[in-house]
Amino acid sequence: MIAALLTAADITMYHIPGYYRHQFEEKDVLGDLNRNIDMDNVMSAFSEMMEYLRGNRSNLNIEVTADGTRQEFYTAREKAHLKDVRAIFLKAYLVRLIAALIFFISLICIFIYYKYRASYRSSICKTFINTCIITNAAFLLAVEIAAVNFDKAFMIFHKVLFANNYWRLNPNESDLINLLPQSFFEQTALVICCIYFVIVSVAVALALKLRPRS
Repeated sequence: MIAALLTAADITMYHIPGYYRHQFEEKDVLGDLNRNIDMDNVMSAFSEMMEYLRGNRSNLNIEVTADGTRQEFYTAREKAHLKDVRAIFLKAYLVRLIAALIFFISLICIFIYYKYRASYRSSICKTFINTCIITNAAFLLAVEIAAVNFDKAFMIFHKVLFANNYWRLNPNESDLINLLPQSFFEQTALVICCIYFVIVSVAVALALKLRPRS
């Protein structure tokens, strides 16, 4: 389940063509920025930031054309916060890899061992399906509770994940917080949850298909 959730997040953040540009245009974020900058420069700075978060570049020294001059897009405080975010991203990728390896190795071993033991295979498939149902019922409940007061959930989320207050950015100084308003995170969380439940549904459907018929 952990691997599925992290995969859903990765798909949303990195593999939906035009996702961020659509979000920025829909929310008209350029009008909220503290400097005059066009969408192409914003997308360039943001794309490089996303590559930084998953370890594909070493720093956030990213220059853009704004207010008619070349200047760095990210402030020192934003860089400090994004360094913390990067550490979480890299740990999440490692956790996903370990969880996926454990799951697939266990799955292969189980089906090899119980290949000719139909009753055991049926029991294993049934256990997997029931586990998915119970786990995701609890997850759905947590999502619904968070949706009731997303502001509070968002605050708790940050306090748990970050040991400092770099994430508290001033809209009058930070274009990053203006670029990513809370409504952006609400919609992105919804997309992640939808993709996650699709992945889980496919896994349950496969388990039902693999379960021996009595």
